[in-house]
Amino acid sequence: MWRRLITITALIAGLLMLAQSVSFQTALARQGKEGRGQKLYLQYCASCHGTDGRGGGAVAPSLKAAVPDLTTIQQREGRFDAVRIQQYIAGEIGVTAHGQKDMPVWGYVFRFKQGQSTSTLNVYALMDYIRSIQQK
Repeated sequence: MWRRLITITALIAGLLMLAQSVSFQTALARQGKEGRGQKLYLQYCASCHGTDGRGGGAVAPSLKAAVPDLTTIQQREGRFDAVRIQQYIAGEIGVTAHGQKDMPVWGYVFRFKQGQSTSTLNVYALMDYIRSIQQK
């Protein structure tokens, strides 16, 4: 009887340690992904959309149309359509607010510079960062 109790206790302790390890690894991966998205955003998007995502970047006044506030996508559309945002970033669908495609197609740039796999990760990281700056 005692042997069973000790075995069950050891199994439970092992499962708890495994769960803590997995949640810690998930948190570390999340931090890295968020950092990647923010870094990419500041490098490629902030000149037009501003460092805060509200559309007041240094280049914004020279564009044909007003630069949209990326922090209000969810409010304007009632939800955050992650797939559609990724398609905009990747250049799979056009951005009519930019007139004649003034918005650089970062998906093409990423693929040219770093290959398809890294491009896909970058587009996802940018989308996820934009999702993280949505106003509540």
